[in-house]
Amino acid sequence: MHSKVFSIALITACFLSTPSAYSEPAKESYPKRIITVAPHLTEIVDAAGGLNSLISVSAYSNYPESVKNLPITSDARSIDLERMKQLKPDLIIYWRGGMPETHIESIKKIFNPSGSSNHAETQIISVEPKKLSDISQDIETIGQVLGTQSIAIKNAKEFNSQIAALKSKYQASNKRKVRVFYQVWSQPLMTLNQDHLIADIIRICGGEQLFAKEKLLVPIVSREAVVEANPEIIFTATDSSSMKVDWSMWTSIPQLAATKKKAFIALDGDTISRPSPRIIQGANKICSEIDKIR
Repeated sequence: MHSKVFSIALITACFLSTPSAYSEPAKESYPKRIITVAPHLTEIVDAAGGLNSLISVSAYSNYPESVKNLPITSDARSIDLERMKQLKPDLIIYWRGGMPETHIESIKKIFNPSGSSNHAETQIISVEPKKLSDISQDIETIGQVLGTQSIAIKNAKEFNSQIAALKSKYQASNKRKVRVFYQVWSQPLMTLNQDHLIADIIRICGGEQLFAKEKLLVPIVSREAVVEANPEIIFTATDSSSMKVDWSMWTSIPQLAATKKKAFIALDGDTISRPSPRIIQGANKICSEIDKIR
């Protein structure tokens, strides 16, 4: 349950933050002791070339494999400030929406009480993509902070090429749109609007996202409204490949297009809910499943 809560928080946060301003440090002062407060940030640091500088991560950080051995100093609901202080980080990377604002302010108060990024012993920054193509920019941003630009640029270019390949394969103008419902949670029934990163993936894949124009990023919708919209395919994310999804709320409706097509797809939460390079795996899965429906 806790990891599912973390996933929902991450889903919500994907649109809430933009890269914070920072001053490029002198070469000899590049950060060497990094703490990340979300699993996807750990993966971004890795892609930017900073894996060996990580000293602490958040709960559910499981990629790359080596980060499982690092101490955990945060989760979606709490932070261990005392442990953080003991580790003496020179860079903390956080994301808004994943933990209470009061916790974020506590980090800033302890590690950068002056509020100045130019003279603080610990840099504090936030990077968060709003669309799929922003992930490569985040990789480059972190690479610049760490002084590992060559690695970061290489991996960012590779990610951009994967996006381009996805668009080339699935965004043909002659392919019809497929009605897609993305189920974030079943009770209450929650979905995503058009401003979310996953919505960007659905667009790239040629899907017509239902409830895209809802005002809230993660709106609650009724089962009746979904039935009326008649999705042809329904996606949801799970915490593990062994988790079985109960689709009975939809399969019990024989007239539903998704039921007729048997199009109920469980996605690996790690590769679709985390805005990191691995999300391309989840994007490919969404695209391929949508393409089967046409």
